[in-house]
Amino acid sequence: MPAPAKSVPHAPRASISVIVPSYNAARFIGEALDSILAQTLQPEQIIVVDDGSSDGTAEVVLRHNDRRIQYIRTEHAGVASARNVGLDAARCEYISFLDADDRWRPIFLEMMHAFLSDDPTAASVFGNFVRFQHPSGELLGDQFRSYPEIKRPKLLEGAPYAHGRIPREKAFSALVACSDIPAYTQVMMFRRSMIEHLRFEPTLSLGEDTNFVLKAYLAGGVIFTDVVLADVRRHDANATRHPDEMVIHDLNGLKALAPHVTRESDLRAYRDRLIRAHIDAAVYQARHGRVRAGLRTYRETFSVPGSRWRKLKGSMRMALCLPRGLASPNPTN
Repeated sequence: MPAPAKSVPHAPRASISVIVPSYNAARFIGEALDSILAQTLQPEQIIVVDDGSSDGTAEVVLRHNDRRIQYIRTEHAGVASARNVGLDAARCEYISFLDADDRWRPIFLEMMHAFLSDDPTAASVFGNFVRFQHPSGELLGDQFRSYPEIKRPKLLEGAPYAHGRIPREKAFSALVACSDIPAYTQVMMFRRSMIEHLRFEPTLSLGEDTNFVLKAYLAGGVIFTDVVLADVRRHDANATRHPDEMVIHDLNGLKALAPHVTRESDLRAYRDRLIRAHIDAAVYQARHGRVRAGLRTYRETFSVPGSRWRKLKGSMRMALCLPRGLASPNPTN
């Protein structure tokens, strides 16, 4: 096993807390920590939250002999709870998360920090990443292809190296409407003063990151860049190894967001996305043989205020995937 990386000699430091939640990731977490220690701008605090691992996670972490690394072991409670433990322990001005099986490019912290330092109205900034297949290393494409709406000209405001700066009054409504909501914490940095009251929802087994990030988008402006700044590993133990199922978890994350969306300008976009999420989840369930569950989810759509046209289109999608005899679902039953 190679020796752990040491931090870049003479690299400057900034008031950044990096939170690394980990569960049975001993085979990967060394690379994650090495990528943090290789940053051209070094963090002041690195918090590893071991979510009750039963492998050699602790040994790998402790081999990285750096006083900035704070190792916290907890009972296994899920990634949302682990991230919350990290947030409680964070003491720096800016906060980033890195999953234990992923890794950053060396300029990640420097670029994210520069954007937030230059714009005190921004609560968060996010970049691009590529997925790669483990162990082959095959590249699976960059993430910005999943939300092409983000390059619409009305969002461009000329930030160096960035595709845009979105002011607070537009951030949530613009980003919740994207095909795939940009809510990948491993390529994000947050201004602690604007999100310190937020926590991940521990009742969500998945979709907790989307829920948290959308709450952050309500808190302040957002900056984004399409520069690839991270490598996200796809492997046999990924929580999201069945990506089609994410429509169910995304719906749960959006439903849990309801108490936080209060501005009228955000409510329309939120409700529109909630309708779409219900239909997507209902169609997925019906196509995978869970017809009754799909119909229940479909009928919930009609309790959401919003576009009749979108509901009509959703009804047509739903009808196409139902068995013969159920092709005209009645939302009133």
